[in-house]
Amino acid sequence: MKTQTIPTLEQAFSGTLFGSAAMPQNGKTIVEISPSELEEIKNQPFRAYNSDKLSELADSILKNGQMQPCIVRKKDGKYIILAGRNRKRACQRLGIKVKCIVLECSDAEADLILTDTNLYQRHELLPSELAAAYAMQKAAYEAKGERKSTAAIADAYGETVKTVYRYIKLNDLDKKLLSYVDEGRIPVMAGVALTNTEDPEDQRRLAEYMIRHPKLKISVKQAEGLIHLEKEHGWYTNVLDEFFKKKAHEKNSETLTTLTQKTSDEEVKKSTDTYHRMTLVKSDGSYWSPNTREELIQRLAEYEDMFPDGPDPTKCH
Repeated sequence: MKTQTIPTLEQAFSGTLFGSAAMPQNGKTIVEISPSELEEIKNQPFRAYNSDKLSELADSILKNGQMQPCIVRKKDGKYIILAGRNRKRACQRLGIKVKCIVLECSDAEADLILTDTNLYQRHELLPSELAAAYAMQKAAYEAKGERKSTAAIADAYGETVKTVYRYIKLNDLDKKLLSYVDEGRIPVMAGVALTNTEDPEDQRRLAEYMIRHPKLKISVKQAEGLIHLEKEHGWYTNVLDEFFKKKAHEKNSETLTTLTQKTSDEEVKKSTDTYHRMTLVKSDGSYWSPNTREELIQRLAEYEDMFPDGPDPTKCH
């Protein structure tokens, strides 16, 4: 098969495909290949569909046909899937051949296609997947001679350069800690802060500590505190115990202060409401006039001076 130029994503994925014979698609030939002849890229950072989602895709293909061709690379006599691993698996379930566009391309171009298709088509990517995708794209751009690789990625996906840089930085995080970023136990920005450790072993120690404390979550503020702490102490168990206990105490103190202030504010409001009710409303529910209200206020003040502790119950009739 002759060498072909790489189609744009729009070219590769546009249109509905029908029939079983090879046919042109925006200037590219679409061929049908047996699923057994297609190889998936091992150790790629993107998750494959779970069984339920794969079943939904298979049902759709059975009903409507394969709407988008897979993009495969021919290398060393093998067909390597660059885009469409889930479509290939769905076709394999159905026992049908897979519609593909076959390309001959460089390693850098292959990495760009792999990451592009996932970044454009999938909206539920985990932080670790974004981190790996941006890192692969950066390396691919640099392999092609692109000097401002991070800026090129940011421009392609409508992100800021800082955002792309931060996700790429997550690749320096311990794999277990990175999984906690995916789970939400560590926010992305906290994960980025934790990559600034001087001793990589401290990240491993922190990961093991979090395994032993499954309810522990690390905030951005705590992550920054840990990095500051590392300058004097390694993240050994006793050090981490003291750090998180101290942070928990500070948090509890802040919560208590907030609750106390809230209670105090409520008491002041209640007292103020009672005062207004006493001074503005008569016992029968009608309102005092401005003139009589001033008289009442004066009498209340005199009463408080005479009976600071309230009336004597033994003299009340």
